[in-house]
Amino acid sequence: MRITLRQVEIFVAVADELHFGRAAEALHISQPTVSQEIGRLERALGLPLFDRSRRSVSLTPAGVAMVAEGRELLDQARRLMDKVRLYDESRAGSVRVIASPSVVNRLLPAVISRAEQELPGVTIDDVAVETGGVSEQLAAGQGDIGIGRFLDDIAGFRRKTVVDEEVFAVIGRAHPLAHLDRIDLGQLREVPLLLWPREQSPAYYDHVLDICATRGLVPEVHPGPPRIVGSRLYLLTQSRAFSLIPRSTVGHLSGELRALPLSRPATLPLELQWRSDDPRPSAAVLRDLILDEARNLSIPA
Repeated sequence: MRITLRQVEIFVAVADELHFGRAAEALHISQPTVSQEIGRLERALGLPLFDRSRRSVSLTPAGVAMVAEGRELLDQARRLMDKVRLYDESRAGSVRVIASPSVVNRLLPAVISRAEQELPGVTIDDVAVETGGVSEQLAAGQGDIGIGRFLDDIAGFRRKTVVDEEVFAVIGRAHPLAHLDRIDLGQLREVPLLLWPREQSPAYYDHVLDICATRGLVPEVHPGPPRIVGSRLYLLTQSRAFSLIPRSTVGHLSGELRALPLSRPATLPLELQWRSDDPRPSAAVLRDLILDEARNLSIPA
């Protein structure tokens, strides 16, 4: 029996779309090519993978069994290619760092600045992603090192918590409580919490709500962007919402906002994720620099 990765890729595309034409469009190939490769795959296996009718396409039991294994095979092939390409001389001194929003504010600029002075042979290609997107980008082969919060386990990557940052409540300077040195979250019962939708980062979302709940607050959640910018900023400046942020973000707030420490302190973990088998010295020294610089996040800016 001989099957090819291309056949598996085409099979998975058809399984996703349950339509030969749409699968062909997704792969940028012709529909006859899709049909021919699926036919070759089925003949090699000796089993039909799809039930075909004039109006619909569905997976046979064999096709259902092959979907998960096919995806895993494609993932393994991609990881193999990613690993081998690390030995390309053109990538020896280039490291791609995937960073979440709060990392872009303080840690990443500090890392890049130090690297320019201390690691002249290392080029950092930094990519900012939205909250919850770091591990997804690493898993897709788009980066070598990730920095973010509540990262996911990924095959071929390690992760560790590098610092637990103090949490601050953000309110408008016109808010009646803005003069306080510290704030009890229970004092914000009448104000909704500005927070991104849970599906964007379930673990992060749940942690923020747990911080509130253990301090006597079950807030109304007002869905908003992962950064305190843009069209929802007015909700904070007009005291119509509050937000919870890590210390590293405090120094980058609008002058119309005030960040208050919590009377019962809480923290948000910051994690580092990296390829476990990366052979490049440049990646290792940059990782050590990030770990060292991250310690400064526990110190007021």
